[in-house]
Amino acid sequence: MAEIVTARAPLRISLAGGGTDIPSYSARHGGLVIACAIDRYVGVTVHPREFRGRLRTAADSCETVAEAARHPDPMLRACLTRAGLLRDRQVTVFGDVPSGSGLGGSAALAVSVLHAASHPHAHAPDADALAETASRIEIEDLGRAVGKQDHYMAAHGGVRLLRFTPSGQVETERLDLDPGVRAELEERLLLFYTGISRDAGDILSEQNRRTLQGNGDALERLHAIRRIADDMADCLRKGDLDGVGPLVEEHWRLKSRLGTRVSSPWLQGLHDRALAAGAAGGKLLGSGGGGFLLLVCAPDRRQAVRRAMTGAGLVELRFRFTEHGSRAVALPL
Repeated sequence: MAEIVTARAPLRISLAGGGTDIPSYSARHGGLVIACAIDRYVGVTVHPREFRGRLRTAADSCETVAEAARHPDPMLRACLTRAGLLRDRQVTVFGDVPSGSGLGGSAALAVSVLHAASHPHAHAPDADALAETASRIEIEDLGRAVGKQDHYMAAHGGVRLLRFTPSGQVETERLDLDPGVRAELEERLLLFYTGISRDAGDILSEQNRRTLQGNGDALERLHAIRRIADDMADCLRKGDLDGVGPLVEEHWRLKSRLGTRVSSPWLQGLHDRALAAGAAGGKLLGSGGGGFLLLVCAPDRRQAVRRAMTGAGLVELRFRFTEHGSRAVALPL
């Protein structure tokens, strides 16, 4: 029986360790990332195609395509090729945020396509297998200098510690926070969109090159970022939320000098404006260079920080954590 399958995967915010999952570093030193899946998504709807040619939709947030081989977006074309959805399918893509915004959208897209393609099978797809195949799309098929944290968060969900071993394996650990700690952590985190979309692979290529060349400054910064991830895990396990903001701030101090395109005077000015309004720490998510600015605020400073950021023209994205990774549903035609 023919089916329409819809699958979606969560976006994520990274609290610490971002950059240490990139193979140029993790293959030599091992990486560690602390990340949280949020209730914002990228997804796809896959349904049979009865008519030849391309179909178009009016919605800005969706795009319907007829064949993977003809699609102009390399990322989506690679996802559809890996998933085996080359012909006789229409695929509509939807998302809650702009592409290139630092929340792991390309990984969520890849995981969603793969999940939708496997849904009719008898068994639900293994989350690790989804994440590994999705990461190969970006790293091998497209040759992008990215790590695997986004793919594992999209497949698994939750608040997680991710270890990236030199052998290439990824070990995931769910951080089972006390419900009160979890709720307060959500309240302390704010997301604002800078309005700049960028290609993470392009920005990370500089860090990747410097790491492979053994650049001393880059390696020392990544080693320190790795240690911050350990400290962040300790803070969360102990419920020491006052320690989260300074760690995020230190992470940004180290990360902002990993490449010439990670920050800019304007972006740093936004960060400094948030701190002047009372934020305890902040950093650009993903590779930097734009996208979303994550801020950590004590409850009594939230409104002042919101006013400062909206006054600078930024748009807030409200969110909650989600325990669910990618999910799919099917409807018979």
